[in-house]
Amino acid sequence: MSTETVRPAVAPSADPVTRRRIGAVGLVLTISNLIAMPGGVLWPEPSGGGETYSYADIQPLRDRWWGLLVLLAAGALLGVPAQAFLTTYLVRKRGAAWATAGGLMMWIGIAFQAVGVGGLAAAYYFATGVDATAGTPVIASANDDLLHLFGPMLAGALLVAIGTVVQVVGLWRSHAVPRWVPLLVLFIVISFVVPGNGWIGLTVQVPMATGGIAIAYYAWRRTAVD
Repeated sequence: MSTETVRPAVAPSADPVTRRRIGAVGLVLTISNLIAMPGGVLWPEPSGGGETYSYADIQPLRDRWWGLLVLLAAGALLGVPAQAFLTTYLVRKRGAAWATAGGLMMWIGIAFQAVGVGGLAAAYYFATGVDATAGTPVIASANDDLLHLFGPMLAGALLVAIGTVVQVVGLWRSHAVPRWVPLLVLFIVISFVVPGNGWIGLTVQVPMATGGIAIAYYAWRRTAVD
């Protein structure tokens, strides 16, 4: 007579360590998106139009200017890699190559963008720390050198946007999240057309933030079955 014992099939339980780690990364992504939403409202408008600022634009609010840009740069430096990582976590098979390639571009791009934003904050901050006679020529010189003033920031932002679009392709092909999630993330493309400052910037920031937070949620939910 056989004494072999038949073991009942046991469904695999979620790994609590992975769940906590993904949850922590998702929390970083959520907080960074919530910080970014009001950033455009607080961003000052140049009095002369365009993208550069005068001494009179920055001097009365130089501390707010520096603090806002540093906060936004730090938030983006945390949030963009978090979104890239969680997207690659969600996209396992179909679309995985797209998600991985896009994530790498986002990581590289945000490094350049954050350095550029920090440099922009410092350039105007220190130039407005002296009187107008000394500070105005410094700002004029900086505004005449757009390559060094905006180059790293714009190049990084463009690379982040391209990487995000590439990841959206992978996310869309994977069917890992509802279709509305990658569509909201694609609002990053519109951010290059719609001005990011003022209340109109919220029309772009809110959908982008919602898409990012949704990625955090679905990645955390995925850990329940992994």
